[in-house]
Amino acid sequence: MNRKLHRVLDEIQKTERKIAEWQEHLKELKLLAEQLENQEIVKTIRSMKLDSRRMLELLEGLQEGSVCLPLIDQEEIPVQNSGLDKLADNMKQAQNTVPEREGNENEEI
Repeated sequence: MNRKLHRVLDEIQKTERKIAEWQEHLKELKLLAEQLENQEIVKTIRSMKLDSRRMLELLEGLQEGSVCLPLIDQEEIPVQNSGLDKLADNMKQAQNTVPEREGNENEEI
């Protein structure tokens, strides 16, 4: 066979092996990123210093969608679970520390 063709075929095999290695490496990195995200979530939830019952209520509310975490531009925080009143109050107080704009800039006089 032609030497050039042999070299090209060898290069193809080498490249395919490297691609497989990089795909495996990427898969491991994605798994590591997910584990680190999970650790950060656990750390954040634990830092809230809730007792077991309130923590469970918070997690259930998040999973059911009955508890919403505040966004910067969100005016009200819908919390349907009465066991989380203190948490909701704290979140509302934190939001109220941001000064609101006076008047509407787009209003015509």
